[in-house]
Amino acid sequence: MSVFISHSFENLPEFENVTDALDLRSVPFWNPAEIRPGASLREQLRAAVERCGLCIFIATRKSIGSSWCGAELGAFWGAGKPIIVYLAEASLTDDELPQIVQGDVWERRISKIAERAKEILAQSTSDGSAGQVKRSSSVTQLTVEQLEKMIAGAVSLAAATAKDKGSSSSFEEVGSAARSAAGKVLAGFQASESARNGSCDDWRNRILWVDDRPQNNVYERKAMESMGLQFTLAESTDEAMQILSTNRFAAIISDMGRKEGPREGYVLLEAVRMEDKTTPFFIYAGSGSPQNRREAALRGAQGCTNFAEELIEMVTRSLPRGPDLRGPSSNEDEAGH
Repeated sequence: MSVFISHSFENLPEFENVTDALDLRSVPFWNPAEIRPGASLREQLRAAVERCGLCIFIATRKSIGSSWCGAELGAFWGAGKPIIVYLAEASLTDDELPQIVQGDVWERRISKIAERAKEILAQSTSDGSAGQVKRSSSVTQLTVEQLEKMIAGAVSLAAATAKDKGSSSSFEEVGSAARSAAGKVLAGFQASESARNGSCDDWRNRILWVDDRPQNNVYERKAMESMGLQFTLAESTDEAMQILSTNRFAAIISDMGRKEGPREGYVLLEAVRMEDKTTPFFIYAGSGSPQNRREAALRGAQGCTNFAEELIEMVTRSLPRGPDLRGPSSNEDEAGH
């Protein structure tokens, strides 16, 4: 069990300070130097996240604006693994942090970060088997109706994935896709349940989806509805802003080109960000190229993709948690930061 350090590569000095503090306390960590050239960076990061039991997020304005850091934090949050926030930029406030870590433990002293990481890893090692029992037992607590919804959602997600590929599939490929979809639907269901836990705010499971051709996203919505999410649909920027003026949502999904213009998704994003800096915003459009992802992140979006599975993973990871799921905050000790 080791520590994953989420950081912007422009914050190398801060990263090295953290690793030095961990080395002094014999705390193992994953080093990006282990990345193999030529292999998929995404898959290597995914494997590293799975192996690590804790994430230290080096919070700077560079890392907060990084889509990679956002994905890494989402992976740890979605897996229920602890995240410690190191406020490496003195002027940052809790409100400026990514929504999924707001209210969690944060610290400005590297020594405290390293000590807390050592404590958490030691506790995780001793409680690991109990955690596995708790995770698997949640399935047995589902009602027949919930299971039926999840099965229907898995089929819808598999259909959406097949639509993304745009080609016919063999029986084995369909079966594999259905099994994969079932796992993702279960993970999304658990995230949705966590969002509702301890809160009576119904906005925590409501999504605003803006698309002038909503019929194109039927499978995607059915898959997410099976997880307990609810949707409000809008077909234009004006309609979406009118809805947002009187309603709150856990996330916003938007297409890109609409009747209003070929980059109307960004028009909506800009309008939303003028009033709301925190609600997660996702572009679901015809291209998820690295260039489009970077532009979306720079404009204030939390994700950009043209794949149904990736969209669903990003949205469910962004769901806000109930108050009782947040870790203890160290913000009370203001004098020590």
